[in-house]
Order: sequence, then structure tokens, then C-alpha cells
Amino acid sequence: MDARTTMILAKGKTITADAEKCIYNDKTGKWEVLFKNGKIFYYSGKNIVYLKNPTHLETKNYQVRKNGKLFGHVQDIFSFQAEDEEYWHVIFSSGVERDYRCQDLQIEKSVFESKQARDVFDYLKETAELTSVRTESNTAVLTKQYEKIDFLSNETAAASYLDPSGYQAETGLQADAPIFPFGCNESQFKAVTNALSNRVSVIEGPPGTGKTQTILNIIANLIMQGKTVQVVSNNNSAIENVQEKLAGAKYQMGFFVALLGKEQRKETFLEQQTGKYPDLSAWRKPEYQTQEFFEKVRGTSLTLQEVFHNKNRLAELYQEKSALQLEREHYDAFQRKCSAQKKLFPKSLSSEKILYFWQEYLDFQENEKRAGFFYWLKCRFSYGIDMRKLLRENSAQVLDNLHELYYQKKSDELNQKIQILEDKLAEVNANRLIAEFTEMSLHCFRAELAKRYSRTAGRPVFSKDSIWKTPDEVLREYPVVLSTTYTARSSLGRNARFDYVVMDEASQVDVATGFLSLSCAANAVIVGDTKQLPNVISSDQREALSGVFAKYKIDDAYDFSQYSFLRSLCARMEQKIPQVTLREHYRCHPMIIGFCNQKFYHGDLIVMTEDHGEKALKLVLTVPGHHERDHMNQRQIDAIQKEVLPELAFQQEEIGIIAPYKNQARQIEKELNAPQIDVSTVHKFQGREKDAIILSTVDDIITPFSDDPNLLNVAVSRAKKELIVVASEMKQPEGSNIGDLIGYIRYHNCDVQHSAVSSVFDYLYKQYRETRLAYLQKRGRISEYDSENLMYHLIWDELEKREDQTLDVIFHQPLYLLIRDQVRLNREERDFINNGLSHLDFLIYNRVSKQPILAIEVDGYQYHKEGTAQAERDRLKNYILEQYKIPLIRFATNGSNESKLLSDKLDEILAASLIN
Repeated sequence: MDARTTMILAKGKTITADAEKCIYNDKTGKWEVLFKNGKIFYYSGKNIVYLKNPTHLETKNYQVRKNGKLFGHVQDIFSFQAEDEEYWHVIFSSGVERDYRCQDLQIEKSVFESKQARDVFDYLKETAELTSVRTESNTAVLTKQYEKIDFLSNETAAASYLDPSGYQAETGLQADAPIFPFGCNESQFKAVTNALSNRVSVIEGPPGTGKTQTILNIIANLIMQGKTVQVVSNNNSAIENVQEKLAGAKYQMGFFVALLGKEQRKETFLEQQTGKYPDLSAWRKPEYQTQEFFEKVRGTSLTLQEVFHNKNRLAELYQEKSALQLEREHYDAFQRKCSAQKKLFPKSLSSEKILYFWQEYLDFQENEKRAGFFYWLKCRFSYGIDMRKLLRENSAQVLDNLHELYYQKKSDELNQKIQILEDKLAEVNANRLIAEFTEMSLHCFRAELAKRYSRTAGRPVFSKDSIWKTPDEVLREYPVVLSTTYTARSSLGRNARFDYVVMDEASQVDVATGFLSLSCAANAVIVGDTKQLPNVISSDQREALSGVFAKYKIDDAYDFSQYSFLRSLCARMEQKIPQVTLREHYRCHPMIIGFCNQKFYHGDLIVMTEDHGEKALKLVLTVPGHHERDHMNQRQIDAIQKEVLPELAFQQEEIGIIAPYKNQARQIEKELNAPQIDVSTVHKFQGREKDAIILSTVDDIITPFSDDPNLLNVAVSRAKKELIVVASEMKQPEGSNIGDLIGYIRYHNCDVQHSAVSSVFDYLYKQYRETRLAYLQKRGRISEYDSENLMYHLIWDELEKREDQTLDVIFHQPLYLLIRDQVRLNREERDFINNGLSHLDFLIYNRVSKQPILAIEVDGYQYHKEGTAQAERDRLKNYILEQYKIPLIRFATNGSNESKLLSDKLDEILAASLIN
């Protein structure tokens, strides 16, 4: 019978090739099988499976293995479907035909069955031709690798990237109690758990948060479960860092790592093979491999979850306390200009009650209410306050009293919370517990390595040929392979398959190269930081790439010219894959990393370093003038030599000087003639750190290049103990990144002499905002008027939409707390300001520099019309704000299109500052 159309199984064995005819006899209830040798056999109904109408499969879409051995030269596959099983008839090019139960085979389907996946692959292949490094014969290296891919298994991480619709997260690994031999914190625990339990996961690693440590812990857990992993990066320093940490004196674990990639690295690896296993007898301790010990490790890891949480909460409280103390210094400096205040409130009030009474007081004053007997009685019992007497006091003095008392009570409450957490952590001896857990994890890992590598026979020695032909044997000895993303597919043989690929510095990897790295692994962990340096694309390449992308109807997330691999993967698979940010920061002084945290990370970082009052920030401004020529600023070089370096209390090897331009870096290096001081551009400083960093901004008025947020984030976060910024004294554009850094340093150094306008007391007024919202919501409104309610949400929505997330909003900002120097005003204007009830409805400000950006007033149609007392107050307010160059926009309650008007106004302010 024709095995291409029919399959007959007798008692589970295929007999198609030997059978001439197969007929079911209804009378006897038996199958009659006539064999080609003329014999007839009779089978009961349950012993024969008769299958017809198979599906003819496209062989290019399948890879088949049996017992791990790949079927080669498959010509045809016919799939027969039984009631509960599938059978294949396979025809090989040699003419040999075989029948198989599918459950006895390892079958992988190609993602290229999907047109979408094929289109994306073709697009990436075309971009590789445009952007790849070329050989001496002008062959694109990446294109060569793409041309070798004629099959891509659905079970690779790359397949999930090409077509996320079929993504399955499960990895089959144990992820509930990972070990952490290289140290741990709350974010890292979550990151490692995600990596083990998801086919694709993302780790965002801001500066100084322990990316490499996390990668090492992932490696340890994979080896514990007998898996293989390739660690790749776009640069050599990142993968060398992994090798150095493992092979260094502390861990001595380089024996299971193969640093491969380009030919020179392979040759070095081959030469360094000893043919011997390391002596791990000191690590081989049976007590560390018992179930009892594993349970102890597991129990400790669960206990540590609360410890990690409490340590993070403690660090957050210290950050909050520091912010409050700094703001209070500014507030006290501002208030020293005023006369002594008499105390109007009892000290027993909590910060929450102070904020709530503040709302009630303003409600009474602004609506000219009278305190009736019952309300007077309530204030007496609830707050210990005589409301009738208080309403006769000067409003500004009342508010000042509330502010002062709030700062004091909030500080006391923070200290109490800090003490409670410190006591909790001391009770369990948190640091000792974490150290013990790390040590137990290390014992577990070492014991597993000793079990695996303690052999008396010689260790296999691989040749260049065997690395290519027998990659599985190499991986049995070296389960961790390190290479660049460029050489990920060529490190071992063409058919090498890793269980995992870990891609470091993924924000600097392009989509074409990143895809190739994922094509040889079942699972992927993508590590990077979208706020640090991206991959570099020239303007010529960008134009050509845009033309290529336009040819394909694929998702925007694959656009080579717009996305790094990290951003592309997150945009394409955002809803399907877990993403965790490593929040705990261990490198920089809190005041240094505080800028990056506020400016680039929305305050999400938890600073674990401590502030002991060191002067960590310094600003050196050169005299105004056009000193910059050809991306070199001699005046700044002179300032570095004569003003900055002589005052630095660091050894030369602990100092780094960073400039955005090569010309400036070269000239500084030439003039200093101090080889131990590291002078370089930002790009060359990525991944490095120094105790002291001097940042030369070069440009008198910053340009888009020197003001690039990714460059600035990297530059600032290289400094561990001190950051010195050398810049021009010329005013930098509002909202510029360099301008924000200058403003941040001035604020943290309490340098207020340069401005007639006060910094915004945003800690105080953000607390006020939240309490005000809650207070007025209980009364069925968000502000005194419904129009202000709507405007608040409109402003908030607009700020949320903007790319620059450094803007924030408060409302009911008193004018007397905004105008520091009132010498420009006459008596009437000063009296108006110093009335505590004169305020701005809303104030948009920069939360990094604490400087006001835009005042917003909402005018009731009747209440603010010409000729009214309110209209006169509006005129005064307009004039005062104009005098102090604080932009103002007014919205009428019967107006329209407010959202666009607000957006345009903010754009106008920021654009004008860039031009000026």
C-alpha cells in the first residue's frame, strides 16, 4: 500500500509497507490484512489503526530529532492523525522511508510559517546589509549570518520577538527559591525569579544598581539546574567584567566559562586549556547538598523578603528626611528676612492634622466665613485652637506658623518611623542574615560545581574544529559562553543551542544584531538601561534605513532607525513579558545620584549610600563670553587646571574628567600632562567610575549634543564621591538638562543669591496638594470652584503626556513665598504680595531645579470681569509676575481648547529659552 496516502498499524507497529490490502469485515468484526507475500492475517478491531488522508507538511518548516539526533536530508513528511495520537511518515533524500509516533520524536516548527515573522526577518536582514561591519572583501558580516538561517525554531527567544502572538512564558525551571551566591536585594531577587520563570524577561539596570551581580546570580541558578547560557554584550568590557568577577581571587570560578567570539579570543581559549579539572576538594562537602540544607536556604530566602522590604523602606525614609531637611534650610533662610513670628499653634498637633487644619483655615478666609460656636468648639477639641482669635491674625503669619510646625512635626514623625524600622532590622540582625544567606548560597553553588567537575580523568581538550563540529560537548564542559552580540551565532557551531542568552548593555545593541543573539537560545534575559547611551546610527544610515522600513508593513517597534534592541523588545512584547528595574543604588553619594534619580528615573531609585555631610557637588562657572571654538573651551580648561584640581582631595588615579567632545578631552589631556588622571568622552566612560568626576560642558550655550540626556546621565553617575561641573555663567535654556543640573547643584548647595525668585517648596506643597484634594473631595469638589477642579486634571494630564517628566504642579502657591527680593515693588504691590491669601491658582515648576516655570490662573466670568475688585487684584498680580519674569497664562471659565493652549504655552516657554 502507498505509505504516502495510508498508514496501517497492527498492535502498535506500522505494517503499511508490507500490506497489499486491509479490509474490515462487518460480519466477523475483524480486520483482514493481505500481505505482499500472499498471507492473510486477521486482527480484532482494537489491534488495527487504519489512517488515511494525511497532511503533507512543508519540510522547511520542521526540524526533527530522535534521541537528540537531528534528522538530515528530509524530503517529505506526511502527518497522519489518529484519535489521540499523531504519526509521521518521513521520506529521506536517500529514498529511505520511516514511520514514527510523534511522541517519540522531538519536533520543532519554524516561526517562518508566520508571514509576519518572515517579513520582520527579511527586514532585519536588509538592515544588516546596510549597517554591518564589512570584511576586507566588502562582505557584510551580519548578512552572512542571516543567510545561514533557513530555519528558526518556534522554541527560540528570537521567534517570540518576531511574532509575539504565540509567546509562551513558561520555562519549566524551578524559580520559587533561587540562590544568590553573589549577594542580593529586593529588586535582584525579583529579577532573578523573573528570569528563571519566563522565556523572555527584561531587567532595567540604572547606574550603580548591581547589573553584573544580578547576571552572575542568574548564571549560578542556571548552572544549578544543568542549563547552558551565553552572555553577550555590544562591547568587550561588559563580558570581560563578567569573566573577571567569576575568575577573580574571591570566587575562582573561571573554569566553567569560555570567553569566545572573534577568532583571537577563540585561539586564546584553546591555548589556555590545561586538560585537567581544577582541584575542588575543599568545595565538595556533602552537608551542603542535603535536602535539609536546601530547605534552610529556602526558608532564609523567604524570611529575607521582609528584611529587603524594610531596608528599602528605611532608605526611602532617609531620602525623604534629607529632602525635607534641605527644603527647611531654604525655608528658614527665606524666613530670616521676615520679623520674628509668634507661636500660634500647639506643638501637640500631628503633621496630618496640621495639613487638614490648613485646608479649613483657607476655606474660612477665602470665603469670609465666620466661626460659629459649634465650629469654634470643634477646633478647640480637635486642634486645641481658638479659631475666632486666629482669624484676626495676619494670614501670612498664620501660614508661616503652620509651615514651620509642619516641618518640625514631619521631621519628628520620620525619625520615629526610621527608629522603628532600625529596631526591626536590628532585632533580626539583618546584615548578618543577608551575609549568611549569601554564604549558604555560595556553599550550595560550590558544592554543585565540585560534584560536576571533581573528576580523576583528564579534561577534554577542544580544537578549533571540534568547537565548531561538537558544540554540545563544549557546553557540557563550559556551560557559560561569553561573546559580543556580533559573534553570538559564530562562537560555537551553527547548530549550537543555549538554554539562555543574557544580553547586557541592550540599549546599545541594534535590532538586527540583537535578533541574531536571541536566535540561538530558548530563553532570553535582556539587561540594559534606556536612560543611558543608545546604539549609534549615522545620519546617512538613518536616511537609508527609513527607506527600507517604508517597504515593509511591520510594527513600528522593529524600526532600526528609531529603536535600540532593548526599546524594541519592550515596545513589541510589553504586555507579555515581565520587566523589573533594579532600584537599589550603591555607587554614588546621595546628592550626586539624586540628580539622575529626579531627572531621569522619576524618583524610583532607592539610594543605599549614606550622606555624612560631605560637599559632594560643586559648580564652577566661567565668566560670560564666547570661549568655545571648534568644540574646545580654553576658559574651562584653565578653570579645571587652576581652580578645580588644586582643591581636590583625591589621588590622580581617583579622578576622571569627562567632556562631550573629543577635541576638549584631547586638549585637557595634553595640557594637564597627568597620565594618571583619566580624561575621556562620555562614551568611553560608560561602565566605569571614579571617586571624583569633573564634567566640562564645553559649549557656552548648550547644544542638543552636549545637552543629550543619556550622555549627561552617564557622565554624572560616574562620580562616586564628588562631582564638579565646569560650565559657562551664561544662562542656560529653561528645561535644558545642563540647566537643570546647574539648578540642582545650586539648590542643594543652598546658593540662592543669584535669583530674586524663591525656589518652590515642593515637599511642603505636594503634601498640601494631596491633603487639599482629599479635603475638598469630601465636600464634592476638588478646588474652590468646579473650573479649578477641571483645570487641575487638565494640567496633570498634559504634564503626564510630555516627554520631559521633570515638570510638576502645585496649587494655591502664596505669592509671598515666591518673590524673594521685593525691592522692585512699591508699597501697594508689597502689601498685596505679603497678604498670605494672595496666591496663584496653579504653579507648574521644575522639580529638579525647584524653579517656577508657568503660573496659571482660572478666572470666573462674572467674578473677574472688568471693574471688579478682583480684576484690580488680577492687574496687580499680572504686573508683579511680569516684573519677575514668571510666565502667566489665564483661562476663563467660559473658554475652550484649554489643553492645546496650555501645551502651546509650555512649548513656547521652553522653545524661547532654547533660542535665547
